[in-house]
Amino acid sequence: MTSKEIIRRLVAHDSPPRIGYDFADLSDFTGVASRRDINVAPNPFDAWGNYPELKALTGFSGETRRDIYGNIYGRFNGKTKGECIRGAIQDWDDYEFPLPEFDKKYRETLLEKDLARNEKYVLTYGSSLFSVLRDARLMTNALMDTVTDPDTVAEFVDMLARHEAEVIKSIAGCGIDGWFFGDDFGTQVTTFISPETFRNLFKPAYKRVADAAHEAGMAVFMHSCGNNTGLIDDLIDAGIDVFQFDQPDVYPSEMLAEKYAKKVVFHSPVDIQKVLPTGDRDFIESRTLRMCELFRNAGGGWIAKDYPSYGDIGVEREWAKWAENVIVKNSAI
Repeated sequence: MTSKEIIRRLVAHDSPPRIGYDFADLSDFTGVASRRDINVAPNPFDAWGNYPELKALTGFSGETRRDIYGNIYGRFNGKTKGECIRGAIQDWDDYEFPLPEFDKKYRETLLEKDLARNEKYVLTYGSSLFSVLRDARLMTNALMDTVTDPDTVAEFVDMLARHEAEVIKSIAGCGIDGWFFGDDFGTQVTTFISPETFRNLFKPAYKRVADAAHEAGMAVFMHSCGNNTGLIDDLIDAGIDVFQFDQPDVYPSEMLAEKYAKKVVFHSPVDIQKVLPTGDRDFIESRTLRMCELFRNAGGGWIAKDYPSYGDIGVEREWAKWAENVIVKNSAI
């Protein structure tokens, strides 16, 4: 059975033979870009650097860069992907936020790849929704906007969702299996917006994207950090098929497996805060084995993965390999 069929069966809850793999050296996945932007204005601040012009706007002394929307990001000493320090939308009453034009002929490039025949499960990568708002307004303003200007927030994320739906429509029938995007909503305890706020302002946009993906024959994968318990049911209702959670034990994994693994799939490493960073081999291996047992008893529901940057969380590659070895030896369902 090919990797593509195994992941499809996991997502469909159709008697998959094993847990899915998404490790650096053993993966059921391959990926392609979802679009090719055209007519993009030149951006002299695209790469990280020390730009006097951006420092004058932000007062930030480290490295900066500006994205195509006009958001400015900062970081120190070449570490991390940076954080937004000045959003493109300073005032809702006077703003421009042009979305990049995508090349509708890009589908021809995808068709040439004959992705439907690829033995691996093909993911493509879409844009965030809430995270675009968060950066354009910065987090404090974005959260305040949900209270003081909810209609504008809903209109903004709907604009983003319509754009993503058009991208999806343009690549339908190109052999792509899954649409992947990410939006962080959780703290370590709960979500930072209420389920009611999500339901009223954001859920319709997520449903628009998920509906478009499903119509195009793609499953929907969503990354989100933190504890999203309060939103899981609404996200499932909106059409999310696979949750990419890097901290399954913040829920914990027992709850995810027992309550949700027959409805959705979890695309997760062994927990990156409570387990892997301990460096305790016995604990890492025993907890990994427990996760295998939990999801096996639920009939599947787990695609085990690597975290993309172990160095950023103080985890040695060897520690992660301990977990991977346990998963591979105990992945049969």
